[in-house]
Amino acid sequence: MARVLLSYRDHAAPSGGGAVHGFQVVEQLKRLGHTVITAEKTHDARLERHPRTLRAMRGMLEQADVVYMRCHVRAWDELLLLVNRATHRRPVVVEVNAIAEEQYSHSESAWTHVRVAVERFQFHRMVGLSDAALCVSQQLADFVRATHPIAPERVHVVPNGGIPAPELPPPRGARPFRAVWAGYARWPWQALDTILAASKLLRERVPDAEVRLYTDGRAEDYAAWPAVRHFAPLPHAQMRQALQEADAALCLYRPMRRSPAGFYNSSLKLFDYMAAGLPVVASALGQICEVVDDGVNGYLVGDDPRAVAEALAKLAESPERARQMGAAARDTVIAGYTWDHVGERIQAVFDSLGVR
Repeated sequence: MARVLLSYRDHAAPSGGGAVHGFQVVEQLKRLGHTVITAEKTHDARLERHPRTLRAMRGMLEQADVVYMRCHVRAWDELLLLVNRATHRRPVVVEVNAIAEEQYSHSESAWTHVRVAVERFQFHRMVGLSDAALCVSQQLADFVRATHPIAPERVHVVPNGGIPAPELPPPRGARPFRAVWAGYARWPWQALDTILAASKLLRERVPDAEVRLYTDGRAEDYAAWPAVRHFAPLPHAQMRQALQEADAALCLYRPMRRSPAGFYNSSLKLFDYMAAGLPVVASALGQICEVVDDGVNGYLVGDDPRAVAEALAKLAESPERARQMGAAARDTVIAGYTWDHVGERIQAVFDSLGVR
């Protein structure tokens, strides 16, 4: 099997977010029998560690069959690509999981404009020095094909995935209906305000319903919302148990400000929720519409608290129907959106480059 030179900042045991993706990429490379070498400083016993020096970089390129990296703005990554191009010319696979313009969601200051321009230039250069680009959604792949210096056929779609639960969550029985949402409120594209407003409307129809938020902030921040119970964020592995105690899950977003790629995300929480066997109430945006079959494994909604509350109320008032939809959600993940599927898609790209 191949020796993969990994240059990837977040790959150790994750607490949440993008680190989940990096951790699972390494899991899949190992499952497929590859040896993974790296100069990353993060401790990860699954990887063969090397010093972070120019000499060691050349040594790793000598050993490697392929270079795999995420598109970060890091001097080490750019140097690695340039040294590889000048010397060994190993095949390079680059993940493009975001765009520079994402920064506009936080600020539109003059300094942000500069940072976006610099990051955009660096992303383009990294993609231009690669042999294949992996994008987490069709929307992002279309954007990369249209704007980056790479042949369209060398851009591949590899969505995120989930780990199917061994069984569905237990029946609700006599306890109150619970919906769950996990995420960080600080990200502007998380529609937490819509969730809070929907929780109030839900209580008007289902008086004992509960919306559990696993997020940052303090419990006092949510005291004005009687249906809401606040919990601190959980490590990703522990979140699976929390999902087993829920009846439905919320996966709500809004488009990023000034995004030229539209809504290009591949929602990790969506696949986690569905893999757990929960029906989802999800935003009708981008890849979510490809995964959620409205009325079958979840409900698609706009950025409208009333629509969200209505969908949750349907699930609360029809427990058996909700379980059927949860089973369909889990089946959707099993059929095409597990991390093993991610591994097979990465291997297919390796095969196209002659890396086996």
